[in-house]
Amino acid sequence: MDELEMIRRKKMLELMKRMNGIEKPKPKVIIEVLTSPTCPYCPIALQMAQEIGRRYQGVEVRELSVATPEGQRKAMEHNIMGVPTILINNKVEFIGVPHPGEFERKVKGYLGI
Repeated sequence: MDELEMIRRKKMLELMKRMNGIEKPKPKVIIEVLTSPTCPYCPIALQMAQEIGRRYQGVEVRELSVATPEGQRKAMEHNIMGVPTILINNKVEFIGVPHPGEFERKVKGYLGI
């Protein structure tokens, strides 16, 4: 191994150590949108959630399809019978596509703004 390669490896290791010390802040609000592959309204609800996630720091958006084991588990856990269903911080907040203003107000309330 030549000297230049050794220097590169050393620098890369230093960078990796620094990156491991920097943790991403945990989201204050987790929005989960339960969807179904055949639902015509689910993409609308998901898009609304993603837009809110882009607008506000501390918001993480996840899609859970009821066609997956994880989505089925979440639906059973909350007794969800229809999609789209939107959970905010693991609490069912909306069934169906919510009014955009109401959705945003609810998220802002969770964020404390």
